[in-house]
Amino acid sequence: MRIKTLAGRTFAAAILAMLIGAGISSCSNLRGLLPIPTADIQKMRADVDYLSADALAGRQTGSEGYRQAADYVATRFAALGLQSITGSDYYQPVPFREARWGEHRATLMLHGRDGDITFELGEDFHASPPTIGEDTATSAGLVFVGYGIEAPEYGIDDYAGLDVQGKIVVLLDGRPAKMPNEVGAHYASGRSKRETAARHGAVGYISLNTPAREARRPFARSVEHINDPSFDWLRADDIPGNAIPGMHPGVVLDIPAAKQLFMGAPRSLDTVFTEMENGVIPKGFSLPYSATLTSSAEHRKIISPNVVGLLPGTDPKLKDEYVIFSAHLDHIGVTGGGHAIASQEGQHDKTSSDQINNGAQDNAAGIAVMLEVARLFAESGHAPRRSILFVAVTAEEEGLLGSDYFAQHPPVPPKAIVANINLDMPMLLYPFRDVIAFGAEHSSLGKTAARAAERLGLKLSPDPMPEQVIFVRSDHYSFVRQGVPAIYLITGREAIDPNIDGTQAQVEFLRTRYHQPSDEADQQINYIAAEQFAEVNYAIAREVADGDNKPRWNRGDFFGELYSGD
Repeated sequence: MRIKTLAGRTFAAAILAMLIGAGISSCSNLRGLLPIPTADIQKMRADVDYLSADALAGRQTGSEGYRQAADYVATRFAALGLQSITGSDYYQPVPFREARWGEHRATLMLHGRDGDITFELGEDFHASPPTIGEDTATSAGLVFVGYGIEAPEYGIDDYAGLDVQGKIVVLLDGRPAKMPNEVGAHYASGRSKRETAARHGAVGYISLNTPAREARRPFARSVEHINDPSFDWLRADDIPGNAIPGMHPGVVLDIPAAKQLFMGAPRSLDTVFTEMENGVIPKGFSLPYSATLTSSAEHRKIISPNVVGLLPGTDPKLKDEYVIFSAHLDHIGVTGGGHAIASQEGQHDKTSSDQINNGAQDNAAGIAVMLEVARLFAESGHAPRRSILFVAVTAEEEGLLGSDYFAQHPPVPPKAIVANINLDMPMLLYPFRDVIAFGAEHSSLGKTAARAAERLGLKLSPDPMPEQVIFVRSDHYSFVRQGVPAIYLITGREAIDPNIDGTQAQVEFLRTRYHQPSDEADQQINYIAAEQFAEVNYAIAREVADGDNKPRWNRGDFFGELYSGD
């Protein structure tokens, strides 16, 4: 239901004004900042309706529906007067390799003194079509390397005393419990473990399912996606951007099959699992087997663009510094269409025949808010001091690939990028009293977000789900990996309406709509919340763009030191 306006402002804005007047927020230390303009609910509603319509078929990377969405965003950028600096009418074409299983798919065979054991894809192990080569094969001895982590600052070196040169490493999913969530997620990522293994000379890897992983994401659920294609962006030499030449694509081995690798070894896999449960970091050792890994894929090159619009800065000293305001434009396409597989549980007024994953919250809503923030800047009458690049990125759902490509191939000097503000699935479910900023504790952007929230009668709340390590799981992390301070906001869990349990509402959305056909532009989207959310993101971007000092990493921050040397 649309709430009527009061004196040219929406009801939500009136509520916030009353909260501020009642002393909920003290803004005396923020005098002199430009006023925050009012976001336009109807414009955001129109954007969400178009981008999440069935006609766009879920905006899968490289699809016609995605191209229509990109054309829409480019047209909106042009109408707002943003400049194109990519040389291609707002488009930054991103070359991708799509890999699908070939005739023989993947194989895993274990060789021991008593003979060979053949494991079955989809029953014993899970793998993805390789992007680095259409036909790959390697055969080598096996070495168990614990978690496969090298983190001396935490006293962890799983490769100590082990020779894995020319070997296939066998490693546990996850990381030791003693590691902080986000730092641990960095070390536990497939990217980090592959790079570490390659540094030590390994030629392949087998990742082991564990009881903890099974409880979090059952092996059977992963197998449902076994026919999904793989994607990676391509370098100028046609090598996938995330490939490690010489390293065979890995596989995930389920627990019953994995136990076979430890038969006759110094310790059984059950003993290793017991060590993990007791907080002991398992030590590595050679396994009494070798293995042969093969895979076969069919490759196709596709182009799926990022969409980039520039709002030039005006300060003679700061206009050559750039704030990146990003949101991903892609989604997961059509269930059963060779890519998206989703449960139908919890659909809301959708027939079972509707398999389109519309992606209204994820992330048509984020794009709509980004477009509205761009409009607020363009029509404010006060151009920013720093330049702002508004970027709708592709292939987030394929592993943050569009943002990774942009961050490594920006249309401006890389060192000139001073900050990233990212929008991804804001969960606009109810008018709210607080916001959550992932990454707030890592850089000065955290204080910027707190001040922006305060100006709007809101508060900045801590991450309510740190175990999900969201900081390393959305597009802002592509910029972090290039040394750029970044932040990513979602709505908080405190609703203005005391009858709404914000935590329950968000959890219910994640359970029944996230990555499902039911994430569509219906009554789930609250546009009063969209107005609040656009305005707080505008306030953050305005302070970053107009501030005398550029954002900085906090002293001693792990990610700042790892990626920027600050």
